Amino acid sequence: MASSGLPLPTRDQCYALTDEQCRKIQEHRDPEGRRANADWERPYQPELVRHYMAMLSFKQVEDAMKSRLEWSYKTYQNRYRDWLFPLDRLEREQVVREIFAWISSQDDYIPPSAATPFQTRQLVRPIQPQPSPQHARPQVIPQDFFLPPHMRVPSYPTHSLNRTSSISTTATFASASTHSSYTGYDDTFSSHRASIATTNSSLSNASYYFSQPRLPKPPKHDPVAGLWNGVLRVIPCGKDHCNWSWEEPFSSCSVCGFTRWHSLMLHAGAMGINNLMSAMMLLADVPRVDFAGNHPIHYLMCTGVGFEFFSSPFQWDGFPQNVFGQNPLHVLNPLGLGEQLITLLEWFNSRENPPGLLLMQRDIYCRTPLHTLLQYPLEREMYQKVLRVFPYAELYLNALDTTGRNTVKMMNKAAMKIQMESPSDYAKIQDGITEVKLFLSDAERTHSNNSRAYGFHDIARGARGITNSLFGYYQCSICNQYNAHSNSYLAQLYCAFKNGRDRNGPDETGMTPAHALVTLARCNDDEERTPETPAQTAELFRFLIPPDDPRRPEALHALDPQGNTLVFNIATRGLNEILEYVLQLVDPSRKSAMVNCCSKGPDGNEWSVLMAVKTKLDEAAKQIHIAEVTHNNGLRAVMREKGKRLYKCKTILQNAGAQLHPSITTRWRIA
Repeated sequence: MASSGLPLPTRDQCYALTDEQCRKIQEHRDPEGRRANADWERPYQPELVRHYMAMLSFKQVEDAMKSRLEWSYKTYQNRYRDWLFPLDRLEREQVVREIFAWISSQDDYIPPSAATPFQTRQLVRPIQPQPSPQHARPQVIPQDFFLPPHMRVPSYPTHSLNRTSSISTTATFASASTHSSYTGYDDTFSSHRASIATTNSSLSNASYYFSQPRLPKPPKHDPVAGLWNGVLRVIPCGKDHCNWSWEEPFSSCSVCGFTRWHSLMLHAGAMGINNLMSAMMLLADVPRVDFAGNHPIHYLMCTGVGFEFFSSPFQWDGFPQNVFGQNPLHVLNPLGLGEQLITLLEWFNSRENPPGLLLMQRDIYCRTPLHTLLQYPLEREMYQKVLRVFPYAELYLNALDTTGRNTVKMMNKAAMKIQMESPSDYAKIQDGITEVKLFLSDAERTHSNNSRAYGFHDIARGARGITNSLFGYYQCSICNQYNAHSNSYLAQLYCAFKNGRDRNGPDETGMTPAHALVTLARCNDDEERTPETPAQTAELFRFLIPPDDPRRPEALHALDPQGNTLVFNIATRGLNEILEYVLQLVDPSRKSAMVNCCSKGPDGNEWSVLMAVKTKLDEAAKQIHIAEVTHNNGLRAVMREKGKRLYKCKTILQNAGAQLHPSITTRWRIA
């Protein structure tokens, strides 16, 4: 039969195709399995096939998929070409006729007009299995998962999130309705692809494109870089866990500690709140924290779920930082929250002590939640609202990370990264940059504050202020007072504390004050300009990072611009007093990771802290031998003293569990 004589299917017929039929169509077009990008956005491929069969233009496909995918129409056009679907309209119409004639001849094809209500599909969203009410029993949820009940809840009910109330139907079956919500244990859970099925709907094709809820993207795991969804850092295990389903029992990953709990959180948005709460009951005996210290809340935050997931009357037991310094807000994807993002941030702002600590904490790269949050494409008016929630927003907008970039530079980099994929999101981030600059401009007019004022970095580099020996006065560059205190480093540190200087943020070189203090040399203010002793350095360090400081973890875990840890820089310089002090401040569960973290050595290969100290000891021994041969007593005395201190550091590290060649898990694992 000539294809031109075959009927062209209606849109109702096209959208009545099942997922299985759509996959058969793909196989029919590519019987040898040679198509490119066969795994691209696999969960959404059946829907893309239906759009193709319905003869939607590629721009219409982009609009239809915008609520769940962020690709441009050109990307969809290229994917159809990769999947061997012709793009020319006449060729496409011919292929659609042939495909529909072929699929209609299959045994499992059911015409839409002959389908029962439970067979009719609203854009191929299958009816979900419903639990039996008589078998429901009270649910037991872990008490450390959801926000407390006093937190404001959005106007819609949390047990039934109905975003399609404007759709007129004569028969609606909702898997998330009040009567079908999971209130007790049940072996069968809804498919995370479906939420609502309707029959005899008056919904038009055009209204469908813009009334559907935003569906979460499938989780993405980079096992080499150690990233989930591009933001959550985990131990790089080399195994892709995207297909590890919480529904099937599996042993936790022996390298990164990934468990069924984490798989459940990553798919939470696709399941719905009621199914999630039911599923949590099954995992009571499954480990909830991975080896890097990520709790379920870390995984949930990075998925872009809606506010309903944070409004149930249960509490978390804390919001810890993982071994990479990320608290849950560092990995928050706000795209599913809308205006409720402000409510969530306000609640977190009141947690911990001092208030606002969670919003201000820095990770190992000295980035705060404000830095990461502003890199998402928000509605323009949201940027100012977000900035008003964060304490000291002006300070942290100007603060740099260890690469020397401020917030605006980070936002611009994020915008450029997605410019080709989503011009609309690019424009939103650029609008956000404008709002950030307006905010900073207003703040500067109000406070006249110099964000790069003299402070801890200058003191760590050996600056002493302005001294006039002729007239006998000293002017402090911090308080600008004359003879208010001495020009000693300790007195300057105290003045910097008193005047609220930032003591944990990097300068334009990417160096934090703590790193600068232990890596750079200073001298005493005597006539001989004698070098500062290790004991004097230890005294300054203890003042810079006091033991009762709630923000000391970010100072201790921050990296330098070369990726070295503070422990590395302390130990390789033989500062044994400071090394002992730092390891006393660290939580015991994190001590092993601190002493086993690796960085790049002089030859470009990784080396551990212990290996670096051992190398320094060998170098000191060679210098001592040279000094003895050349009868250089001064050099020999200096190198012997340095060798003794390095040996003490080596002993301290070994007692703390340091290894010469730690495994990838040992380097980052929180015990």
